[in-house]
Order: sequence, then C-alpha cells, then structure tokens
Amino acid sequence: MRIDLYSDTVCPWCYLGMRRLRSALAMRPQFAPQVRWRPFELNPELPIDGLERARFLATRVADLERFKEGEKVLADIGKSVGIEFRFDLIERVPNSRRSHLLIAHAARRGRQIELGERVLRAYFEEGCDIGDIDELVRLGVDCGLKDAEIRSALVLRAGQDAIVAAERHAVSLGLTGVPAFVFNGVYAISGAQEADALANAMDQVAAEAALPDPQDP
Repeated sequence: MRIDLYSDTVCPWCYLGMRRLRSALAMRPQFAPQVRWRPFELNPELPIDGLERARFLATRVADLERFKEGEKVLADIGKSVGIEFRFDLIERVPNSRRSHLLIAHAARRGRQIELGERVLRAYFEEGCDIGDIDELVRLGVDCGLKDAEIRSALVLRAGQDAIVAAERHAVSLGLTGVPAFVFNGVYAISGAQEADALANAMDQVAAEAALPDPQDP
C-alpha cells in the first residue's frame, strides 16, 4: 500500500492530519504502507522571503476576531494529538517553496516524513521562519542531513521540477486543498481526518486490492 500525503508546511490542518495519520498507522501495523510527502503550495504567489504575518492577515482575513477564535479551536484540537500550536510566535508567513525543496532533498535520503514533521513543528510550535535558508539548514541537520548538501539543494533548487510536477498531478486528481490522502494513486480523502477514518480507509483499500481481477480467466 502507498499513501501520498499532499501537504503544505504552512497549513496547520496538515500538521494535525500528519499526526492523525501516524496514529492510524499505529492502529494498522499489518499494512506498513509507504508514506510519501507530496507538495501543495497554498500561497505560491508570496515573495520568496515571505511577508510579515500581520500584513499577510490584513490582506487575507476579513474578520480577524473570528480568525483568532478559529485558531483557539484549532489549538485545543491540536493538544489531543500532542501538538502545542503557538500562533503567537509566528512573525512571518513564508513562501513554502524552500521548505518543500528541503523535504524533497530529505526524500532522496529516505527521511522526508521525518523532515516534513520537523518543519511543521518548527513553524507552528516554535515560530521559526521556515522560508529562511539558514533556518532550514538547521532543521535538516536536526534530522541527520548534511549542512553543505542541504544548502546546495536549496540554493540550486534541486528537485524543483518534481515539486511543480507533483502539484500539477494533484490538480489532475481534483485536489483543491490540503491535507489530502491518496491511497495507491486512486483513492483520495481530503481534510484532517480522524485516525479511525484513516485506518478504515486503509482497510477498504487493502480489501479492494485483495479482490480477484474480473479480467483474469
């Protein structure tokens, strides 16, 4: 079984969805699926160095008080899966392309999920600027990657074509938001689903894969 997790590193629901997927995998150890991070940039038009969060919210949020209430609700939900959302620490909203380049580099070393979760934690719990190259290098080193190789991948934008291709594929699948979980390339569910729902989806995919092919003689 393969699970493609379409996410953006500036999406709090993606962080929640990743934690719930981790719980679902623990509930179904017999499947041991291959989980792959897939990029889906929510704000690709942002300057490469991002924007101050206050300025970003001023241009995107019509009702700031209602938005803040939503953050409080999300913070309470996060605690149920061990996430301590600290929206108050976030000073900048980054362009997430560099963070996806880092995760793509980590994928070539077999550490993309570990690195993806580390980047999410840095942004949402530590208030780090995950658009900053030095910060991304630090996070990559935290996950066992080499400083010089990370910096080279980020500066040279290694893997950028693959990121663009993955995002185009997401559009072809009809995905319009994240997180989204695509099982075996064909069965997709969207949103930060509860762990039970994700585990049940794995059951369904496994059951369908076990059915005989009607075209077999």
